[in-house]
Amino acid sequence: MSLQPRPGAEIPPPTVRVARASNPHGTTALWIRDRLDGLWNDEDFAAWYPRDGRPGLSPAQLATVCVLQVRDELVSPPGR
Repeated sequence: MSLQPRPGAEIPPPTVRVARASNPHGTTALWIRDRLDGLWNDEDFAAWYPRDGRPGLSPAQLATVCVLQVRDELVSPPGR
């Protein structure tokens, strides 16, 4: 599996409008995503991937999903 780094995932404007309209006070996931956006990017993980092979999933997006899973207690944090 290889990594083709790409910039942060752009959320389509209609999706942002619907999310904000349906949750005017926000949600925990929106709050976390807004604050973690740009904290890490694919280039931060590039050394962990070989140069060839099938493209892998975005490690920056996977890291954000892991944070959300721990926050919602869907998985245990490391060391527990």
